[in-house]
Amino acid sequence: MRLGTRILLLMLTITIGSCAAVAWIVTLSVTSYETRRADREISVAIARYLRHLEDRQQQISRVVRAMLEAPEQRSLIQAADDPSATSAREQLRQEVLGRDVQTELASREGSPAFQVLVNQANELVVAASAESKPDPLPFEKIRWPVDAVLAPNPRPVMQYIAAPTGLYLAMGVPLRTQLREAPTDAYFVGFRVDDQWVREQLLADQAAADSARVPLAAWFMFGAKVVARASSDAGDTHFAAFNADTPLQPARRPERQNPGRADHVEFRLAGERFLGQSFNLDPAAADHGRLILASSLDQALLPLRRLQRQILLTALAACGVAVIACRIIARMISRPIQELVAGTRRIAAGQFDAPVQIHRDDELGALADSFNQMAGGLKERDQLRENQVKIERDLAIARKIQMDVLPKELPPCPGYEMAAYSLPAEQTGGDIYDLVGVALDPPGSKGPPSLVLLLADATGHGIGPALSVTQVRAMLRIGVRLRAGLEDVLSQINRQLCQDLGSERFVTAFLGLLDPAAHRINYHSAGQAPLLHFHAQTHRFEWLDSSTLPLGVDVDAASDGVQSMQMAPGDLIVLLTDGFYEYRNPEGKLFGQERVAEIILHHHHRPVRELLDELLSATRTFAAGAPQADDMTALIIKRIPLG
Repeated sequence: MRLGTRILLLMLTITIGSCAAVAWIVTLSVTSYETRRADREISVAIARYLRHLEDRQQQISRVVRAMLEAPEQRSLIQAADDPSATSAREQLRQEVLGRDVQTELASREGSPAFQVLVNQANELVVAASAESKPDPLPFEKIRWPVDAVLAPNPRPVMQYIAAPTGLYLAMGVPLRTQLREAPTDAYFVGFRVDDQWVREQLLADQAAADSARVPLAAWFMFGAKVVARASSDAGDTHFAAFNADTPLQPARRPERQNPGRADHVEFRLAGERFLGQSFNLDPAAADHGRLILASSLDQALLPLRRLQRQILLTALAACGVAVIACRIIARMISRPIQELVAGTRRIAAGQFDAPVQIHRDDELGALADSFNQMAGGLKERDQLRENQVKIERDLAIARKIQMDVLPKELPPCPGYEMAAYSLPAEQTGGDIYDLVGVALDPPGSKGPPSLVLLLADATGHGIGPALSVTQVRAMLRIGVRLRAGLEDVLSQINRQLCQDLGSERFVTAFLGLLDPAAHRINYHSAGQAPLLHFHAQTHRFEWLDSSTLPLGVDVDAASDGVQSMQMAPGDLIVLLTDGFYEYRNPEGKLFGQERVAEIILHHHHRPVRELLDELLSATRTFAAGAPQADDMTALIIKRIPLG
């Protein structure tokens, strides 16, 4: 008997027997599997909805903190904390909360119904309401969860509040009135929980998920009343039949559940079985309330019912066409095998441009595709190696260009020593420094020329940040050559970067002017901090903060004006990017300011080049082999001691 005949008889036996066995096995096993899958899908939909609320709270927190922790708003909040400052409180309520924040937080998912600011002593500072009726809530009587919001490691804080005007969801945000101190005020924003709001939350969750997911319905209950209900499916009419008398039974779940604040429940509506979870809302100033999230199990199992019918029809059809199909397949198998053998020999001989010509959707076709992919892969390997070499060569050229931009030699400055260093974390980096000796002083002035100082750090590291800081250096040099003032140069650089950089990118920079005759440094620090001024005579460390926002953030950024440092004999100005302070060792500890100060204290009497070497050596010792995560750039200026 020939091989083709044997294959035909074997395939007939397997096909007919398999059809009967599969129809029976699938009917028994798929039902159980699909039930568990539908149950998991319902749980996943519920988890997505809850996660959406937490994501919304985090989004609100970022927006509110960005607006209310700005310098002007922080000052206003500090002033409003005084009960007698009625004008400050009114300005905060009407202009900041009632207008700016209200407009910023408005979205398709709903606008805030009220905003409340409570201080650390649990005293109500400001309450702003967007409701048509004044004071829809007894803000003074509500016990706001201030301690939870101001906790050192706060979790998203959400609290339901019931009032005669309706149900509200309040989200808490911690606020700082001093950037380097712990939060001192708790901000709460409330949304009215009604049918429209619930539906918008469900639709927002559904938009981020697969359209094939089961629809989710939500009911908010207080006492014996359903105060809000909605479904993510516009055609769902069953959810409206739910009321306070609908009996909820504990769900029979095959897997063990961890205890928590949600109870797994099941119930029937309009003849359909629903599975879901019931949450205790524990609302403020209200009776016992619950949130029920559920989906129809019968709707989730509709694909199973269709699948069972398809299996039965397929089994019957397969038996009818088995004889014809198996005979055709038997003949089709032998010819592709011969082509695969010939293709294997061509590949072994290195002929990669002659693919195997087999157009099938079975294992033989997949094997032929693998042969062709292998041939193409071997051909592309050399091209990839060549491209990789080119990329590495281009990066090496970019690194050389960036390093060549740095001053080859620091310009001399009478009475001062200077040392600088820069090491990118990758082949190119986002840090740069520059020192330009130029006579910016008025014509006819006596004494040595002033020295322009630059230390800049762009967000990230790599080619993009390297281009940004190189652009800053180029604009600075042009401004210096045009004899522009320090503040004008910084303003024009900021304006240009605001046009060139995206909203997620910016550049921190220290721009100073050293007057060696007056021994004074006038400077602006655009987000570059901390700055260290070491007073040699008293061994005092003065850590200075930035004086304005980073470059490229705001065209009209507020500034503290020109800052000044007076250099006494032996004093040091130490400018380091965060690659030094935030260097982590294998245990995850930061190098930090204290270690920098300790090195300065022990070696400040030495030449600045040796001092910088000691700082680099201490950083490498502390790292203990840990990889460098950020660019490291340093600029140290020392006034030579007298005598």
